[in-house]
Amino acid sequence: MYKNKYKAKNFAFLITSVGEKTLQKCLDSILKQSLNPGQIILSIPENTKLKNLSKRIIVIKSKIRNQVYQRCLAKKTINKNIKILIQIDSNYLLEKETLKKLINLWSKQENNVAGIGLVPSNYNLPKVNILQKLFISDSSMPGKILKSGYVSAWDSMTKTKEVEWLNGGSVSWKLKYCKDIFKRRYPKITWSVAEDLIYSYKKGKKYKLLISNEPKIKFINKKKKLDLFSQFKKGFFHSKIIKNFVYQNKEFSIFQLYYTSLATSLLGIVYALFTFNFNKLSRYLGRLIGILVKTYNYEIK
Repeated sequence: MYKNKYKAKNFAFLITSVGEKTLQKCLDSILKQSLNPGQIILSIPENTKLKNLSKRIIVIKSKIRNQVYQRCLAKKTINKNIKILIQIDSNYLLEKETLKKLINLWSKQENNVAGIGLVPSNYNLPKVNILQKLFISDSSMPGKILKSGYVSAWDSMTKTKEVEWLNGGSVSWKLKYCKDIFKRRYPKITWSVAEDLIYSYKKGKKYKLLISNEPKIKFINKKKKLDLFSQFKKGFFHSKIIKNFVYQNKEFSIFQLYYTSLATSLLGIVYALFTFNFNKLSRYLGRLIGILVKTYNYEIK
């Protein structure tokens, strides 16, 4: 029988948001936990409007709308007794016992575990089809980073296991090993594509990373309506940053990166034209151009 190494006061929630409609539901689910965490910190852009915000929540206002930048602002706010930082994006809901189960889960782990990702109970991977296998983008290996730099995610049935990367929107970090979490640099764009992959993969080279479906959370899938130029930028930065990640980590394959990226982009463009889906067309054009233009370091100061 193990003894709890941690208490609720050792855990802090850090929620980032750019004003999503799901934010209030997310905050309510944290406030209703059966155990009170040591801190609840909300980092939001300056112009975000909130009503009837609980006094238990520490609010940080950011001049820049970027989740990595917003998280870094919490550095001066974290109490000394906080040992585990829980990063939650505002489109996740927690069950009443989530924190209690997470405390128990952390208490059972060896000292060399740096992060535990929380698996949403309502997320399921699509079945792997022949095109995914053909273009080396197989998503059937939970928590695996493919040779192309693309990742394989996990579904609701994934039990506690060791992985190569963690999702930044629903993850808990041991601050003892992750003091650099507030020192990260990232381009100041609204969507921080692959920031979780870049950070967690580097951390996983030295420590263990786990995922678990024991502490229950739920993902709220609210798709944002983006204009065509925003869709293009999203695809463009996705390709640029994944390419940079592969170039910086020689254990991955530059050939497989180009093969997968070009094949999926061209196939997506053809499908978008055939179905008159101009949103997808813009995004896949962005991906295609992003993979073809010059690479440079996107983890900038």
